[in-house]
Amino acid sequence: MQELLFDRPQTPVPGEYFKSTFALDYLTNVAKLKDEHEFDALMRPVFGQDIPKHTYTALRNALLAGYIHPPHIEPVQGGPVIADYDNRDRIIRINSGIMEGIMFAATPDPYRNVSLLVILLHEFGHHIDNVLRHDLCDKDEHGLPTLAPDAPREEGGRFALSMLDIFKPEDRENMDDWLFHPDKPDELLLGFYSDLLYNARPEPIGVDWQTALDSAVDVHGSPNEEIKLDNPDREAFEAGHGHDHHMTHRQIEKALESAGFNPDERDQIYFGNWLRDYSQLLDPKLVRAVGMPKNFPDVLSREALTRIVDVLSIKPFGRLRKAAPQHYRVTPEMLGVYRPSEHIDNPKSSGSDTSDPRLRDPDFEPLVLPGDPLLEVDYDTSMKRYLERSERFMVSQLHMAMKAGPTPEGKRAFGSALHVLEDFFAHSNFVELSLIKNGYSNVVPWTSPANCRAGLPLVTGMFGPTDVIASLAEPLGEVLFGLDTVAYQPLKPGDRSEREQILLILLEEHKNPRYLEIYQAFLSERDAWVGLPMVEYLQRCAHYLKGANAVVGNAIGIIQHDMFKLLGNHVDDWQTRYGEDPNTNGSTDPTHSQLAKDHADHPLHIVSALLAGTAVRYAGFAMNNYWHGNHGVDPAAVASDYFRHPLDSDWQDPIVSGWAADNQHEIRRAESKTELATISQRLAQTADNVKEQLRKDSVAYLDFLRGEMLDSNSPIWQMQNFKPGGATARMIMKMLGLLR
Repeated sequence: MQELLFDRPQTPVPGEYFKSTFALDYLTNVAKLKDEHEFDALMRPVFGQDIPKHTYTALRNALLAGYIHPPHIEPVQGGPVIADYDNRDRIIRINSGIMEGIMFAATPDPYRNVSLLVILLHEFGHHIDNVLRHDLCDKDEHGLPTLAPDAPREEGGRFALSMLDIFKPEDRENMDDWLFHPDKPDELLLGFYSDLLYNARPEPIGVDWQTALDSAVDVHGSPNEEIKLDNPDREAFEAGHGHDHHMTHRQIEKALESAGFNPDERDQIYFGNWLRDYSQLLDPKLVRAVGMPKNFPDVLSREALTRIVDVLSIKPFGRLRKAAPQHYRVTPEMLGVYRPSEHIDNPKSSGSDTSDPRLRDPDFEPLVLPGDPLLEVDYDTSMKRYLERSERFMVSQLHMAMKAGPTPEGKRAFGSALHVLEDFFAHSNFVELSLIKNGYSNVVPWTSPANCRAGLPLVTGMFGPTDVIASLAEPLGEVLFGLDTVAYQPLKPGDRSEREQILLILLEEHKNPRYLEIYQAFLSERDAWVGLPMVEYLQRCAHYLKGANAVVGNAIGIIQHDMFKLLGNHVDDWQTRYGEDPNTNGSTDPTHSQLAKDHADHPLHIVSALLAGTAVRYAGFAMNNYWHGNHGVDPAAVASDYFRHPLDSDWQDPIVSGWAADNQHEIRRAESKTELATISQRLAQTADNVKEQLRKDSVAYLDFLRGEMLDSNSPIWQMQNFKPGGATARMIMKMLGLLR
């Protein structure tokens, strides 16, 4: 949403209005469904432990009595942020581009509606904090509030995410009708927009409930430190602050809904897509050949990496795994290894290691050295020749899906093919060349001219060591150092949390077997405590969480140290490549970070997702028809038709030109080498960023286990309160002296 942020001062938009009671109605509905104890438990981690229970009860009573009023909303232009709340004037100001983008865009973008949803909840959270601390709180003898004027940290973000976690589609019957669009029962009604120029009559703005549930947390980001504004009375919202709010493969595949696939079928298809994504972890630089000595963290066995991916699949595909484990357990054959052709990556090897990767594992593709014919640009197609391999892989997966039919195997193969199709738009310069074709000649193409019909060839980026290491460290860090299972209690002997499963896998790969023996001894002893009450169970665990025998913390510490070593060895070895400019140096070999449009801060992120969604939808129509007996259209031919240079296709032109007309600011950014270089440099530093985040998370986690630094009001425990049982676990840990 960078197009909404301008350097000029924030000013109201004359004649433009937006009225909304959505956030108030939503919280009032929550107050109806929760008793005063449940309501207090929900509000306390959001707005603070310093607010007494009777004040939260007063808020609930005021909501039920209709005494709480929604703040006025003022559409504005300019200013440093998308939205903010003024504590003094009690006004929410929202950049008018949000509403105008929903009402007038030539190409509808449902994620603008989701953005408006999270903005309304976020800023209303600031308003409720204001009401609690100034209107409903206890007063001193002078009639002044006894509470601090503002909650610690970012209460707006915590409120938005806690509200989004309460209701699910199956709760529809418990929700008030006025929360929904009068003509569209599947849409939440966000408010009414009007302006004197085009829409004098107020028009409703809604958001598809399922889309909101699927993407609102990504759009908002995690609760974070508040954004400081010059005016101390103003509290800001910035979309995705601290978290990428991007169009993922899963979100793009929502386009399959219009092709006739239900949510369960889409999940099964996405599983194949997800497997292709995670096969990147099995890179030749990380895989230990059979017979090689153990040397974690430099290399891991293919079996260990596959088992790690299997553990990582538990959360996104838990329901599928439970229903049909034989189809959704990740196996080496199902996952495969990293092959550039399966991700449309440029396979050119630029490193000093010229050994054949097939010596590590025969499933790897052979090394492609400079001068290889695969790296040439085909004169007739104006595309790199290696892209033919990617197209062949995609077609082979589609043929497999057509043969298998709508079975788990067929849907998995279809998802695998869609991964390649989607990456064609996110990881190539197709979008840039399409914009140039449509008159935006200053857009940076990320390639030099070549001997081909089009002049500027279609190319993709090289996936380097930094990208590989970061892609492994990031998901591992989330599992190892998150707090989802810190108070984990197994239901039966042998139960292991995701963290414990991955720790066991990694310790098995360590050259010192003693670490694994100690950790296994702890888990075996813990199995004997399974039937104990929760409090006694945690008391037994306390012996291991604190003091000299802190084997859990020691196991984490060993892995932490070795992962830092791995990252440190690879952070710098790829950085020199990112300083080269393929637009001027005669090269047709940009890096992955220079071309990748996966991240939300890239100016062409949304339009690349729109093109990918269109291609996915039509491929989905063809496959669904084929599976239901209509063989008139070949799904493989439909998908292959998208593998063309933009000068040889025109389907994308209306989408690209329509988006460009609505997003001139993003076009200017896509024309700026300086801005694009900054974005690619940030991506080039991904491993460095992951290393630092890993360090912070692991230190916080170890401190938590040891009970030395984090107290019960820490941000980590505030986050834990959003999870079922989190508040109870915190109370018990305080009783045990593990928290202060």
